[in-house]
Amino acid sequence: MPGSTPPHAAEQYDDDATRRKDRLIGLVIVGVSFALALAVSGWAKVASRPETSAPPGPPSIEGIVGWPEAVDPVRTAARARELTKRMFFRGFVAEYVRTDGTVDLSEGPGRVRYAFQSPPGHGPQPPREPGTLARRHYCGKQSVYLRKEGLVAEADQADSPCPPQHFDALAEPRCGPREVWARAKERGAPNGLARIEYYRSRAGPAWRFELPGTPYRFSLYGDCGQELDPADAIGSVP
Repeated sequence: MPGSTPPHAAEQYDDDATRRKDRLIGLVIVGVSFALALAVSGWAKVASRPETSAPPGPPSIEGIVGWPEAVDPVRTAARARELTKRMFFRGFVAEYVRTDGTVDLSEGPGRVRYAFQSPPGHGPQPPREPGTLARRHYCGKQSVYLRKEGLVAEADQADSPCPPQHFDALAEPRCGPREVWARAKERGAPNGLARIEYYRSRAGPAWRFELPGTPYRFSLYGDCGQELDPADAIGSVP
């Protein structure tokens, strides 16, 4: 009929339209896939970046039990823990501890250092190029100091190497400097200002007592109940 499209021309037209539609869909699929690949790649680079250390904040007296004249080192440890990203508590060293187990931070020379560390590969790590692996595992560490200004964290040591032997977090103290001082008094120690350390010894959690200028120096099990042999007492706060 005049003006009608031959059947073979109509079929050709439909085939061309179908091919154009298929090409368009294919291009859309390729474009979306490429965009998704870029997004995943960007996310992977961000995700692969190690957690980095934050600069220490200013000194704070918040959470210090007994501030400032009769500070309890054990009960203040919980607040010290909040100032670091390091998850393992490794002990503390208290200087100039009085016989009642407290430290005077008002005018006295007392201070306390709390030590924290991370298990291998955890916590803030040294900076590295995105998408690269660390050359080795690090067990970064950080100390939090209790002194006249209050509690303050020192700069985090992200590149601190791991100890040669496996280590675990130190358990919370089962006693405190007051009980350690009581054992020292039983041994005849005079009144004074002691250095008391809570640490992991070969035998487990332990206390070390030292009265400077005197022969009074010994270590106790973590419950303050029994004295440790010198060989079992080996260890220190990192």
